[in-house]
Amino acid sequence: MAISRKPNPVTVSEDKIQSVIEKGGSVAITNEPAISEPEKKNLQLRLDAELIKRIDESRKKRAIPPPRHTWLLEAIHEKLALD
Repeated sequence: MAISRKPNPVTVSEDKIQSVIEKGGSVAITNEPAISEPEKKNLQLRLDAELIKRIDESRKKRAIPPPRHTWLLEAIHEKLALD
């Protein structure tokens, strides 16, 4: 193993440090186009208590029951696929 001398510490004046800080910088610019999410809108849905009970029973039959929201989205997509 080679032995070398300990490097000398580099000292920088406070003025140089302040000049770098005050210089600031610019914001990084990317040439990639922004990925836009499809617009989502909230919808309030009023369901009969019996219908909610039937939906929950159907969800619980799965090995991993999905949230009610996910179940409803799947049902909507299935219905639209039939049209």
